[in-house]
Amino acid sequence: MKADLIFANGTLLTQEPSMPVASAMAVREGRIMAVGSEDDVHALAGPATQKVDLGGRTLVPGLIDAHAHIWKIGHLLTTMVDLRRTRSLGELMHALQPAHARLGDSAWLQGRGFNEANLAEHRMPNRADLDAVVRDRPVVLTRTCGHIYAVNSTALARAGITRDTPDPSGGLIARDASGEPTGLLHETAMGLINAHMPSPSRNDYAAMITAALHHQLALGITSTNDAGVSPQLLDVYRSMERERALPSRVNVMALRKVDGVGVVPLPERHVSERLRVDTVKFLADGGLSGATAALSMPYRHANTRGMLRFDRGELEHLAREAHDAGLRIATHAIGDVTIDQVLDVYEALGRGPQRHRIEHFGLPSDAQIARAARLGVIAVPQTIFLHELGRNFREYIPDALFARTYPVRAMLGGGVTVALSSDAPVVENDNPLQGMCAAVGRLDDQGRAILPEQAITAAEALFAYTMGGAIASGDDDNRGSLRVGKWADVAVLSGNPLDTPAQQLPHLHVDATWLGGTLAYER
Repeated sequence: MKADLIFANGTLLTQEPSMPVASAMAVREGRIMAVGSEDDVHALAGPATQKVDLGGRTLVPGLIDAHAHIWKIGHLLTTMVDLRRTRSLGELMHALQPAHARLGDSAWLQGRGFNEANLAEHRMPNRADLDAVVRDRPVVLTRTCGHIYAVNSTALARAGITRDTPDPSGGLIARDASGEPTGLLHETAMGLINAHMPSPSRNDYAAMITAALHHQLALGITSTNDAGVSPQLLDVYRSMERERALPSRVNVMALRKVDGVGVVPLPERHVSERLRVDTVKFLADGGLSGATAALSMPYRHANTRGMLRFDRGELEHLAREAHDAGLRIATHAIGDVTIDQVLDVYEALGRGPQRHRIEHFGLPSDAQIARAARLGVIAVPQTIFLHELGRNFREYIPDALFARTYPVRAMLGGGVTVALSSDAPVVENDNPLQGMCAAVGRLDDQGRAILPEQAITAAEALFAYTMGGAIASGDDDNRGSLRVGKWADVAVLSGNPLDTPAQQLPHLHVDATWLGGTLAYER
């Protein structure tokens, strides 16, 4: 039996302890046939075998983003206004004008990515700011964290939000001194807008998914996790999978509770080579950079401790339904209060055949890390936040909790399985090599170190972006390492990340990405 494809003359970082480094790999029918020496692998070549000369470059397993928001990445790549580089309210308002001019009369104007810590005014836009630019159509801007909306008066009116509207459970309608809504809506209060804002069409969703997955393939990402998908979007994924229209592999996490809708049915389990649906997603609190994650003490800059989105009883009830159905659970928990709540729920569920996840795991104590390890919880943090949101963390997180900020070294040392990820489009740069750089160097965008004692090695970071992601996806038998029988999903890097200084990692290039032995991207 001869190989269809052979990679040779390079460094293969296999992520397999029995053979960490190899020099060649053979592929047959989309799966890895052999990994080893040049001589052994070339012996499998036949007249029709395609040969890829790596020319001394490095081959790694296809990278895995264990937590991203695929359609939202695609929304920014297609029709949504990208505000992530705006540095003042004036710039932000100016960025809205071209979209306003081209939209049809009935369309809502949507933008995403503003961060008040990066704005000259050091505050979020409010309804008055937005009204000054656009009054004749609803405007909805999503803060970079995805947990706060800034909307104009027309959007508030469409949603029926007035001074008399009560805050929903797990949410906040920000108000001025006179009690009028300011246009800022936190957490579940965003659902008041979502219930009235037109949803993308099926074709829109498909275009967004396609754009996002092609974007990720250019970063060497062959498998991804869409962390929070509505029933409507899940239907689009299923349709695209049936039509063989998914450019790469997606682990879809179905939301169990949708803001503005409420509790939705458990998803039907589905596992194929391109689409995996076996995980339920819960949002238990908010974000650190927007000061909505639930803390045990006030934030440094505001008289708030964030908020829990669930009471314990409801979260446990919904989680138990998923657990008993054999589904895996992925729960967003950043603040220390929320981590306790989620660990309590997971412990109450008991150990099952499936392993549950905590998304972000932002401010865990040593005791919480030990408890997570004992329960077999998989942690899915984002070291890239240190680079892109480090300024917010310094200004907002209270001193007593700052020393816990994304302590990945402590997680690994405590025996917790770690899968690194981007949470894009919360961050603009979702390149795993940038994420590795942040994990190894732990520098913010101004070059200041954030808890350098929590740094990990490049080898540990690469493992967390490959095998860690495979374990978190529940499919480490098929992906995550270069082992015989696994999918031939690989990325060709211009250099060896294990021999590259940390701050130079983002300067490596992904020269090619292969999915199931088929070229999916080439630089």
